[in-house]
Amino acid sequence: MNINAAIIEDNSDIIQTLKYTLAQLSVPVTVIELAQTVDDAYRALKNEKVDLAFLDIQLREGTIFEALEKLFKEGHKLPELVFITAHGSFENALKAIQFACLDFVTKPFDTPDIEAAVKRFLDKKTTMQQNQQTQVGFLLQLMRGDIQSLKSIAIALPKGVIELVDLQQIVYIQADENMSHVHMSTGKVLHSTKHLGHYVELFTGNPDFFQISKSCLLNILHLSQYNHQDKSVKLKTNESLTVSHRFSRGLHKFLLNNQHKDLISGSKFDFLKNLFKS
Repeated sequence: MNINAAIIEDNSDIIQTLKYTLAQLSVPVTVIELAQTVDDAYRALKNEKVDLAFLDIQLREGTIFEALEKLFKEGHKLPELVFITAHGSFENALKAIQFACLDFVTKPFDTPDIEAAVKRFLDKKTTMQQNQQTQVGFLLQLMRGDIQSLKSIAIALPKGVIELVDLQQIVYIQADENMSHVHMSTGKVLHSTKHLGHYVELFTGNPDFFQISKSCLLNILHLSQYNHQDKSVKLKTNESLTVSHRFSRGLHKFLLNNQHKDLISGSKFDFLKNLFKS
């Protein structure tokens, strides 16, 4: 099949590099739209013949989010989006893109990066239309609010399915090779196609999530008790998890510094509590 693509980028050199890279792929890709400004981006993305669009965030006269906001409000169906951004720039926007589970490639890119993005597009082509609208709506909502106070996240499931979940309902995330299992307070387990490292990076700086082992990321809101002596945690769901030696001291310190002393047992604080009781 031939893929109709749009390139939305304000740098002419990068446009030429991307056009050349797309021409080298085994899957035929035809660039039918080019845009360097917000207005041209709006026009290009409105073209229903475009299957896949590569987007820079910063454009002439504004950002791509201005065009997306207008298109979304008008109810236009959007093509699959792949954001292209320089490492270290627009960090809040990149975090929002990741929370919305949208695809991105960092500059400088090479042929394997673009080829992988095209493959991801083909893999989820059957379900993407509904997901894409939901994801873009979620992304724009994140960009309008405080990126440091996120309340939801998009979870990528097999076959390109995306599910939006409330962060507070996530109990813990467990690694399973290149996938991960997201355990919810409802008892439901979501089998995410993202590895645990993806979530560890996303939740860096979030005071509710703490990595307790190489294979587990815990939501502290669901912690009932931490036994520092045998390095185990008991959850409000009555499940028990093991804290690895590598992360136990960090968890202990984290709970002390964040006014969670009451959750700690098997330590000097436990001893002092018993002493005062007697």
